This record gives sequence, C-alpha cells and structure tokens, in this order.
Amino acid sequence: LAPPLGVWRLAGVLEAAGAEVQVFDPNCCGGLPVARALERELLGGAWDIIGSSTTGMTLRFDLELAHVARRMQPHALLVAGGMEATFRPELMFGLGPFDCVVLGEGERPLLELVARLRAGAPLKGVTGTAERGADGQCLTMRQQALTRTELRDAIFHTPYESMPYAAYWERLEKACRVGALPSKAAREASLAEIRSVRLITLNYCPMGCTFCSSTNFLHEAQGSVASIARLDAEECVQMIQRIVGAHPGVRTIIFQDDIFVFTKDKRVLPLCEAIVAAKASGALPEALQFISTNRVDAMSPERLHAMRRAGFRVLGFGIENFSRNVLAEFNKAQIYSHIQPTLTDALALGITPFLDIILSSPRATLADVATTLREAYRWLRQGCEVGMYPYVIPFSGAAMAVDPALREFTVSERRQVAGTDVAWDQPAKILPLDPAVREAILRIEGEFEASLLELQSRAAHLPSRVRSLIWILCSLPIMAEHGLAVANEQDLKRELARRLPQPEAAAGAAVAATA
Repeated sequence: LAPPLGVWRLAGVLEAAGAEVQVFDPNCCGGLPVARALERELLGGAWDIIGSSTTGMTLRFDLELAHVARRMQPHALLVAGGMEATFRPELMFGLGPFDCVVLGEGERPLLELVARLRAGAPLKGVTGTAERGADGQCLTMRQQALTRTELRDAIFHTPYESMPYAAYWERLEKACRVGALPSKAAREASLAEIRSVRLITLNYCPMGCTFCSSTNFLHEAQGSVASIARLDAEECVQMIQRIVGAHPGVRTIIFQDDIFVFTKDKRVLPLCEAIVAAKASGALPEALQFISTNRVDAMSPERLHAMRRAGFRVLGFGIENFSRNVLAEFNKAQIYSHIQPTLTDALALGITPFLDIILSSPRATLADVATTLREAYRWLRQGCEVGMYPYVIPFSGAAMAVDPALREFTVSERRQVAGTDVAWDQPAKILPLDPAVREAILRIEGEFEASLLELQSRAAHLPSRVRSLIWILCSLPIMAEHGLAVANEQDLKRELARRLPQPEAAAGAAVAATA
C-alpha cells in the first residue's frame, strides 16, 4: 500500500508546466466512503480535465469514480489512462463515460491537452490517445515512449514533498499492530518494511514473460518495440537524497522497477559505491535500506556483496515456479540453473530473497505443482520470503491472456460498477488444462480461503510468509491423494504456529516484558 506513484509523477510534470493539479487518492479519504469523498473534492470547483488511472484488478472501482466524476463535472474532459486503458481502450468507452484514453505514458498527451485548452484549440486527435470516431469506432493515435531525457525529467518532477507517505505509514502501523509485536527487534523490522518510499528509475522490463502485461505496455502504446530508458547511478542517488529530505522518517527505499539489475548491467556497482560514499559523507542516513526486484540470473557474488554493503536488505526475485517445464512456459527457462546458487549466496550475506511464486501454469502437471510447493517450503525454512498465487491471472496485454488455446480455460467473473447499471465479465484466472491439476488447484484455493478467513479473525494482518505456509499446508492432503508428498504436516504446523502473529493481549504482555 503506497501513494500512486505514476499519478503523482504526472501531477508533478503538469504542475511544472503551470497547470493547477489535484491528486485524489482513494486510500486517503479520512474515513469517508470513497465515492462521497470524491464528490466533496469535485464540489470545490470546476475542473477542465479529470483523469482516472485504471488496472484490471481495480477496474470496477476506477469506473465507479469515473461515473461520479462525470455526474459531478459534466463539462470536464474525462480521460482514462493506465494499464487497462492502454490495452483495452474500446472497453473504456464501452463501460465508462470517458472522452479519450491515454495510451502508455501520460506526460506528452496530457501536456498537449493542457496546451490546447490554453489556446482554445480542439482537443481531438492528440498523439498518444484513443478516441471514438463519428461512427463509434475506436481511433488510436500511437506515441513513442519517452526518451531517456524525458523520463529523467518526469521522474525528477515527481513531487515527493507533497506525497502523503506519513499518512500511509500511520495507517499501516495500525493495521499491522506494530506496537503489539513481542520485541523491539520485531517492531524495528516491521517499521523498516512500513516506513518505505517508492522510486521508479526504469520505463519497463523487456524480458517478455508470457504471464506479464507490463512488459508489453509501452510496445502497445507505441505500436512497436520501445527502447529501454532509466536513470543513471548519479541520478538515482540524487533522487534518494530528495526522498530522504522530503520524508526524514523513511527507513527503506523501494526501487519499484520491474527489473532493477540486468544481466549485463553497468549501473548497479557504481550505484552501490555511490550509496556507500553518500552514507559515509552523511549525505544519506547510514541505516537507510533498500529493496529491489531483480532477475535471479543477473546476480553474481560481486553484485550481491556490493548490494549488501550499500544496504539492500531484501531482493525480490520473480522465480515464479521451481519446475523447469513451467519456467519454459513462462519464457523463463534460462533462470532455472541460477536459482539455487543465487538464493544460497544471498542468504549467506544476510540478504532476504523475496520469491514470487505461481503454483500452476496452464500446462503444468501435478508433479510440477508438487515440486514448486516442496521447493517453496524449503526456501521459506531457509529464510526466504515467499508470495504465492495459485494460477496465472489473465492481465490484459499479457501473451497468455490473448492465447486462443487458453480461452476455454480462462474463467471470468461478473463485475458491477456501484451506482450504475454497468456490468461486464472480467477475465479472472487461467486454469490448468489438465483436469486433475485444475481440480487440485481449485480445491487447494478453496481450503486456503477458508483457513485464511478463520485466521484473519484472530490477526488483522497476515504477511506473505504466513499466507504461503497456509497455501502449502492446505495442499498436503490434496497432493497426497495423488501420491505426491510435499512436506511433513506436523513440522509445517509448528512452523506456521511460530510465525503467526500473536493475539493482542498476549502480545501486549510480551511487549511489557521485553521493551
């Protein structure tokens, strides 16, 4: 949970061009219902342009706010942007009251719209947008991705000083009951996770994973392969210093790039050296830590040592699966041989690997699922953090989401936009083709959801490591029916009990004893 970084970046770029901009954040409504809070915001004056950022996961809520905006500001130009809008502009016009859709990065199109408003010029035909033609058809006017210089300038315009990180931290600390944790060490570790600020330094990940949509985002907007652009080491340090100046309470900088270190990376070592030097000179706090997401095959002992020395305490790795066959299906077969040595080296250095895992793929076998469950449990016990998902989610723009062979196995869910008659079927999951695997995964999911519901009544927040243990525990009897052993049930239950958050009363007593 964090302020919407892309929206704030656009706000900074527009403000630098002299536009008056207000960011409405649904997570900062002061206890009001979100729609009511937006109504109150829009009552404050007339707006020329109102933009809505969209994703597949949040689309029904995004559309609800767009319909509120149209009702409250009927004369404003209503613009949709973001991942879902770029890949499915025609859907935006079908479900929402939008006048136009921004394709890809919003900086150039929005600056052009502002310039035309000032000049009293027509708002149609802006490069980087889609609009409805007179015949109702969707017309797209593609745009090139931002150049490296344009990207740098946009990132530098991000108004971190105005972003409500302190409010987010307060909310998260309450949700995670930090004060009730049983030791100072546990409280400090939780605060290091919570008091974080995010920084994007890259325009997109080019690795082409078949389940991923963001890898195709700029390609879709451009109509061809986009060039990679990112900040250099010196610019990264400048931004880190700005963030620390804007939010002195920050404990961790999270690099939100989909991929932070490339296999032939020339930035990571100079960046780590620059961070170490900045800490030594007092330009950065000595205790400042970092988190990034990386390709596991881009890590070397030298890079891991340098990152640990600079303060990287968690490295995210999109392992996705421990089966070589499934990795090949995900277009990630090349990482297989790097998993064991990289995770071992990172743990030995005191770095915590965070592993994203998808339990099944469309063509997975039960043996593939069992392998991934076993390996995930093994690495959890060795000190990795794991986030686990049961199946591929068909994000718009991903190769798997448009694969005709998978259409029969893609399950949609009915979505309704609150306060309207608007409804549609949203693709929600791609299930395995094999009936036995499909049944097993759905049964495991059902057991997991029931267990989670029971445990959440006792603890407000269950971290990824706990949820992953629940996934594994729920899989044991189901996989055993197929003759596939995953883990010792009693050992797993002890591990889960050890990691479960304590009830508040017991935790309070522990705090009193150890503070």
